Amino acid sequence: MAGRIPQSFIDDLLDRSDIVDIVSARIDLKKAGKSYKACCPFHDEKTPSFTVAQDKQFYYCFGCGAGGNALGFVMAFDRVDFVTAIEMLAGNAGLEVPREAQRDSVQVAKKDNLYDILEQSQQYFRQQLKQHNGAATAVNYLKNRGLSGKVAQQFGIGYAPPGWDNLLKAVGAGDPGKLQLLDEGGMLVTKPEESKQYDRFRHRITFPIRDQRGRTIGFGGRVLDDSTPKYLNSPETPVFHKGRELYGLYEARQKLSNISQLIMVEGYMDVIALAQFGIHNAVATLGTALTADHLQKLFRYTSELVFCFDGDKAGRRAAERSLEVALPQMRDGVSCRFLFLQEGEDPDTLVRKIGPEGFNRQLSRAQPLSEFLFEQLSAGIDCSSADGKARLAKQAAPAINSIPQGVFRQLLLAELAERTGIAAEQLKEYVASHQSPGQRRTAATAPASSHSSSQPPASALPPEYSGHLENDPYADYEFDPSDGGEGDYDAAQQRRQRSKMRLSSAQFVTALLLNHPQLAELVEQRELMQLSADPELKLFLRLLKVVEANPHYKPSNIIAYWMGTHGASEETEQLKKLAAMELLQPPKQAGRDDDQEFLDALRHLQQKLARSQPAGQQIEQLLAVTRASEAQIKQLHKLWLSLSASEADEALKVKIKQYLAEQRANK
Repeated sequence: MAGRIPQSFIDDLLDRSDIVDIVSARIDLKKAGKSYKACCPFHDEKTPSFTVAQDKQFYYCFGCGAGGNALGFVMAFDRVDFVTAIEMLAGNAGLEVPREAQRDSVQVAKKDNLYDILEQSQQYFRQQLKQHNGAATAVNYLKNRGLSGKVAQQFGIGYAPPGWDNLLKAVGAGDPGKLQLLDEGGMLVTKPEESKQYDRFRHRITFPIRDQRGRTIGFGGRVLDDSTPKYLNSPETPVFHKGRELYGLYEARQKLSNISQLIMVEGYMDVIALAQFGIHNAVATLGTALTADHLQKLFRYTSELVFCFDGDKAGRRAAERSLEVALPQMRDGVSCRFLFLQEGEDPDTLVRKIGPEGFNRQLSRAQPLSEFLFEQLSAGIDCSSADGKARLAKQAAPAINSIPQGVFRQLLLAELAERTGIAAEQLKEYVASHQSPGQRRTAATAPASSHSSSQPPASALPPEYSGHLENDPYADYEFDPSDGGEGDYDAAQQRRQRSKMRLSSAQFVTALLLNHPQLAELVEQRELMQLSADPELKLFLRLLKVVEANPHYKPSNIIAYWMGTHGASEETEQLKKLAAMELLQPPKQAGRDDDQEFLDALRHLQQKLARSQPAGQQIEQLLAVTRASEAQIKQLHKLWLSLSASEADEALKVKIKQYLAEQRANK
């Protein structure tokens, strides 16, 4: 019998799959602000109420309530089960679906050990930058490049000292298991024929490469003497794949809550130098050419990418290669532009010369992809002659045909029509008959899409959900899509949807945490919640545990996790409904962000739980806190006053007195 599909594979598959591509392959989507809209494929309607949010990788219908991630959509639309949907998405991504067996469990543990050994290596390098006798060379280099200690800390810059076996001894420590992990993690060079093993990074400044969860997966190293190569990257390992990872993306996401634009530069120092000047949205590939995987990842976090190249011949060639890779990714709603710097300049030198304001002005003047495309296509062609126009059409056809169907493709067809004098409608068929090399390579392996306009199985549609607690201030959050400007749809659907999706305080904090998983770090006191038998609170705590264990999860990943572990349960459907709350635009008080909304709702919830418990139980819970806050100490005083003169309460008073004395001693 086939084993379970690893959750790590499902997470990776969702990261590689864009819900807009998945849905648009089956129904026609139109851009509507930040999201996409269509008539819902799951119920009959004349005006669109079906919304796909690319940033959340989530879909939701305001008419019938259907919602979920890319996996859920494939299950509902193609009428397939969970495993089949995974296999279909994996086929689109060119992946094989692994199955967990004992061997797979060992592999998962080995990956965890690799992450751990790489983090130990990172800590060692950072320590050497501070303490090693020879670190002055590295520190002086960083200072001469104008980098502050703050930005060096932000990017985790370290130092690999001279010598052959510093890391090997410090982290490997004669442990064969650790030495093997260092080798598999790319930190050692092994020459079995000579029975030699030594550090890969020696006398170099080190730059940790982090994945989207912030885990160290590899390193880059910049030499500090005349050794070669000048820059050295970790080799491919089980956790590091150059064609998928980007330097600086994790750091950009940590600094910016909304990334309106990303800048693609050529190296580590360009990314770090721009960050030094307050430009935190730069990324770089890792010693490899741009790939489709890179772009798919980038367009999950931003809608605009600016390629920043040197203006020399090498920079132009790199730009041409990037253009070819970018064209198949140019769906409606995303854009690419090209900025060519003067010869001899790079982002690092330029930002120091003209400052961040000047650099941003240069970015604003970057050449749109369409202009650069036609500039390349028409190079050396006399477009005033019939022969030249025919040649231009032949050159342009495969390039335009590689662009996904949509408005941008139509605009490029119109531009080609204007340049050649051929009607756009005639060009449409001509272009469609020309395949780019990339299209020819993938045509044979692309799985056939399963199209169906029939209703999904009843279990695929979330049931109506409206439970709430009485006398709860947070139950006043009533989500009505007609108030959110989400588009027009039938009045009957509006009335059905107005069925007061009221949320209890527990549901409200669950919805916020689901939509903004980073809020998990704000949850401190959870003793009262853990004692509660409320199923809504139990769901919140289970969600909190999942998010804390997987800080990179988006709502789509969380839903996939629940579908994989709980199936099409009522709990899964509740989470789908709560994940759509942000699409329903929950009301917010002016000047308050999600953090404050969450903290206030959490505080209200804690107070409500405390009021429902006897004073003695509350005191025992407070006394279990190792280091009490001022608010908790005040609460103890307040509870002290409520105690009676009974023997049991007198015993509690003694406990409180001792506890407060210990707290004062600790401070």
